[in-house]
Amino acid sequence: MERRLAAILVADVVGYSRLMGRDEAGTLARLTALRRDFLEPLIAEHAGRIVKLMGDGLLLEFASVVDAVTCALAWQAGVHERGQGVGEEEALRFRIGINLGDVIVEGGDIYGDGVNVAARLEANATPGGICASRAVFEQVRNRVEMDYEDLGELTVKNIVQPIHAYQLLKGQAPASESGPARAKPPRLEEARGSIAVFPFDNLSPDAGDAYLADGLTTEIISLLSRVPDLRVASRPATLPYRDRPADIWEIVRELQLRYVLTGSVRRAGERVRVTAELTETAERSQLWSHTYERQLADLFAVQDEIAEAIVIAFGGEYLRAEWRRARRRPTGNMNAWGLVQKARSQNLPVNQAATGEALGWAEEAVELDPSYAGGHAALASTLMQGVINGFSERPEEDRTAALAAVERAAALAPDDPMVLRAMGNVWSNCGEHAKAVQALRRAVEIAPFDFHTWGRLGRTLAYGGGEDELSEGHAVLDRILASAPNHPMVPYWLYFKANACQREARYEDAIRFSRKSVDAQPGYAGAWITLANALGQLGRLDEARAAMDRALKANPALTPQHLADQIRILAGGSRDHADESLAGLKAAGLL
Repeated sequence: MERRLAAILVADVVGYSRLMGRDEAGTLARLTALRRDFLEPLIAEHAGRIVKLMGDGLLLEFASVVDAVTCALAWQAGVHERGQGVGEEEALRFRIGINLGDVIVEGGDIYGDGVNVAARLEANATPGGICASRAVFEQVRNRVEMDYEDLGELTVKNIVQPIHAYQLLKGQAPASESGPARAKPPRLEEARGSIAVFPFDNLSPDAGDAYLADGLTTEIISLLSRVPDLRVASRPATLPYRDRPADIWEIVRELQLRYVLTGSVRRAGERVRVTAELTETAERSQLWSHTYERQLADLFAVQDEIAEAIVIAFGGEYLRAEWRRARRRPTGNMNAWGLVQKARSQNLPVNQAATGEALGWAEEAVELDPSYAGGHAALASTLMQGVINGFSERPEEDRTAALAAVERAAALAPDDPMVLRAMGNVWSNCGEHAKAVQALRRAVEIAPFDFHTWGRLGRTLAYGGGEDELSEGHAVLDRILASAPNHPMVPYWLYFKANACQREARYEDAIRFSRKSVDAQPGYAGAWITLANALGQLGRLDEARAAMDRALKANPALTPQHLADQIRILAGGSRDHADESLAGLKAAGLL
């Protein structure tokens, strides 16, 4: 058995099945001419060997990894140039994966993990792009003129260990001779999560019921477009795939999607059954699926209800997946938007170490892109989190800095839901109750499926408003707890609900919601404090002291004075309300 170290290049035509379906003879003729007139001379020029042709793809071997990368960069640039003036539906584009590894040689063919990894990298490349392993990148970073993007560790099918990968891009200027090529973060719009809703299948016996599936698809796309930070592929982008069999992963690569929502509709008499499934494309993993059955008495009401239920369920799973994605990626080569997602994810659970890391990422986002409002909003919220939880060593300075950051964010993007949420958070914690409520109401008006903001609104109404606002705060919290039971913010919404109950002297309810909160998030000190307070109000002093011990264990930075001051701020300046909120802790001898 012969083995050798080689640079392996795998290339694949993007959308080959679609191209063949449109014009089989023309596609074959154009691909053959491109190979003969451009690709084969280019490969020979860079001392590459064509191991085999695979219909729409090629497997190449190079003795030099530098030759492999320079060939790939010239390949993509040349194909792009030759495609100028050709319609999008006819243009030939390639994805390329490159790996440096050990291969087994048998006859003229090569096998082994080195080849398998190159194939998996090709599948993760963007159309017209090059995806390379870290082994390749380390060899060429100072030798080839290029830009790059660090993709972090990719988990791919049938490869045990994650692959650290890089997207290689043709450089616009020569790289420094003394240092590595400089990374160019993608634009913010390209970094955001993207989803396509594929046309729901009509499984009804009557083909005339297809309008049910079409109407539901359209309604879901419309609602998803109102989820913050989500790019939704338009309906025309997916319609071409409705009436022909296709490999969904080929379509995912063509449209460059992170998520796909698929489903079906079946009508049987006066009942309708709808099934929906959400898939994350990077790991090809199902995040969520559900089946809905309804009476078809009012078609449009049923359509609206199911579409909204799907979007509500999607919201929490999307947020979890985006935070997981951001936390997996290395800090140094992420763009400002990705750093903000890391900062937001690190704020849960609330503790001093996580808040410190989140603050660093938010500061880096602002430094990387001072014009990005989301970076300033994340900085403001994280600074305020440090203040209200006693993590800050200079609380007054950080409170002032948070106000300045949120004002900068508001100047840059006054109608951005994330900015408005940060405004509500900072203002409510600075005693500006009316301004906070106004900002949060505007945020949920713009983004009605942003349950994170709904929770913040419910908390603000319940803590600092009058009786009417307290009642509304309860209603908001009840609604989101019922609508989004798997949302990552649920432990905190339960804590908000406990405090709202405590304000009304409903101490048993406050205990019940506090216990649910600490069961879901044992390391969150705030819920333990509320539990201690409610127990103290009922004279259950030993239990109150035990709960307070758990609070101090979760957050040793808490002090009685800090706690009292913060409760008074959240109470909107009402000393009576604040004193009532502290009475249980005083009764237990904790203040």
